[in-house]
Amino acid sequence: MKKSVVVTLILSFLVSMGGLFVEERTAAAATAFTHPGLLHTQADFDRMKQMVNAGTQPYLDGWNQLVNSPLSQSGWTPRATATITRGGTGDNVSLLYNDIARAYQNALRWKISGNTANGDTARDILNAWSSTLTTVTGNADRYLAAGLYGYEIANAAEIMRGYSGFNVAQMQNMLLNVFYKPLNERFLIGNEYGGDHNDAYIQNYWANWDLGNMAAVVAIGIFCDRRDIYNIGIEYYKNGAGNGSIYNAIPFLHAGGLAQWQESGRDQAHTQLGIGLMATINEMAWNQGDDLYGWANNRFLQAAEYVAKYNNGDDSVPFAAYEWGTGTNGAVQTQTVISDASRNEYRPIWEMIYNHYANRKGLSVPNIAARASLVRPEGGPNTQYPSTFDQLGFGTLLYTRPAGSGGTAVLPDGNIPDGIYRFIVRLDGKAMEASSAASGAQVRKSTYAGGANQQWTVTHLGGGQYSIKNVQSGLPLDVASGSLNHGAKFQLWSSTGGNNQKFAFIPVGEGYYRITPVHSNKPADVVDLSTAEGALIQQWRYLLASNQQWRLEPLSVNVRLQSYNYPDRYIRHSSYRAQINDNVAPAQDAQFKMVAGLTDSNGVSFESVNLPGRFLRVRSNGEVWLDQNDGTTAFKNDATFRRVAGLADPQLSSYQMWADATRYLRHSNYLLYAQAVSGSSFNADATFTEIAP
Repeated sequence: MKKSVVVTLILSFLVSMGGLFVEERTAAAATAFTHPGLLHTQADFDRMKQMVNAGTQPYLDGWNQLVNSPLSQSGWTPRATATITRGGTGDNVSLLYNDIARAYQNALRWKISGNTANGDTARDILNAWSSTLTTVTGNADRYLAAGLYGYEIANAAEIMRGYSGFNVAQMQNMLLNVFYKPLNERFLIGNEYGGDHNDAYIQNYWANWDLGNMAAVVAIGIFCDRRDIYNIGIEYYKNGAGNGSIYNAIPFLHAGGLAQWQESGRDQAHTQLGIGLMATINEMAWNQGDDLYGWANNRFLQAAEYVAKYNNGDDSVPFAAYEWGTGTNGAVQTQTVISDASRNEYRPIWEMIYNHYANRKGLSVPNIAARASLVRPEGGPNTQYPSTFDQLGFGTLLYTRPAGSGGTAVLPDGNIPDGIYRFIVRLDGKAMEASSAASGAQVRKSTYAGGANQQWTVTHLGGGQYSIKNVQSGLPLDVASGSLNHGAKFQLWSSTGGNNQKFAFIPVGEGYYRITPVHSNKPADVVDLSTAEGALIQQWRYLLASNQQWRLEPLSVNVRLQSYNYPDRYIRHSSYRAQINDNVAPAQDAQFKMVAGLTDSNGVSFESVNLPGRFLRVRSNGEVWLDQNDGTTAFKNDATFRRVAGLADPQLSSYQMWADATRYLRHSNYLLYAQAVSGSSFNADATFTEIAP
């Protein structure tokens, strides 16, 4: 995954070549960001100003907390420094986080009151740092600094966008070249600066390390108008390999609408830090129209309820044993009880969460509500306690909103189109199958023979969660008894609607996925790495192993094929010629049924949805047309493709001709061809995203 995303980022900087334009230039025109649009929108500021001026509570109390903060006073002289160190010799990071807090709080005071003394102070602090800071360094803690203070300074800068004398371009340059590229991006996905997660085992770092860097990536993407960077943060939230992605940060679902947080067995200070950071990502995404709060069936809400309940003093919260890998080789560590260390520590994170779920969405959140009410109005950082600078604070003023205020953000689409698939394990190429059509039938893997017991109907339930039903029996795939334990067996069972019958498909690279039950986050695993025919399937903690990685081979799946480097364009037929277009009308011209290959069922063919019997077919001159299947061997060969990991991004797909492995489907001057070329531009032209119609 690391290298593929590096390629993505490199591509985004390429100038137009041979009729091809820069990907992000094209995408930005169609999907511009809202500004201001990080933690606060203009509508938010209008609401705050109106309520403060009217003396409405609790806004007025929240405003007074801000006004009385020693960090919000105008006239501060910035202490900008070229090199900031966190961890190890020469640690001076307090210079940075104190100045960021001052810039943010002064920016808020200007935006709400109009006081230009505060505005000038915020501007001058930000300009001083963006013109001076060149390096963030130290021990591994430098990645914490880059994450926490990267998202915070971007938020302060976003408020000041458009203020007289504020140097937006200079701030963008600093965020990209001091924070994002060498630190945030490197930590999450790896790049030319080094391997991801500081070259440690993927599970070594706690959730809050990932979440800080994810928050920075999302914030920097928005502030810098870089959709590619923003998308990396959003995708990592949903499907990332590290502990900050949503299923890894929230591994277990318990009864009563509660979900266990990854650091709950460590201590409550870091647990609340992680909750606050995930909420920050959710709020910024919401303000850009993406509902991560609701992703995975409100999984974050359930985790926040769990953490709030325990920190409110309730000892009845359940806890499942948690294992993870550490160091560079994945040495196993285990926690068996919830930790009471730092229990009930106050952190100003709960107003944001409460007001979203209770007032925007009208949901019942009793434990979050109780937690938010304990210290209302929320304040901000305290100069005596460095950890208080991990959050920007002042939630009562900033996030209080009327009940029923709603919103317009929508859940992102799932990553797998609905349809019928076979699941092929990477270990030995054998297929997942049901041993019989009866409820309780064991699920195993065997050589693929094409039977309906080896075929699975995948249906998106919303928020990236899917049901999986066996085609032969119509029964759902199920984890026995809803167990959270290692070794619980996969089986068929009558439909219950339980979380042990819902799954996420988490990409692991090169076209493979974890098939992950959402209740346990323990993927489908071939017992004991066995290559034997009929070896059973169980759930087990993800170990990066080939017996836990599955290729989804489509047998009957309706898709749109989205261009990788022109994301507003899709493959369509027009007068039977295959090409990529935007605004396709009628929409069915860009919809295809992806079926088992006409020549070989291990390949795929693309049949038109609105002109059945016609397939995408490569003619002798390399042009791709929508031609009528004449049943000949030649036609079948020309209309069958190997579906392989995307050349520009292995999370996506490329299509290699079955009869000529050197040639791939690609677009050139918007027309579709099968060609044998090489290079980054060709790879981008030959990569597509499969999207549900």
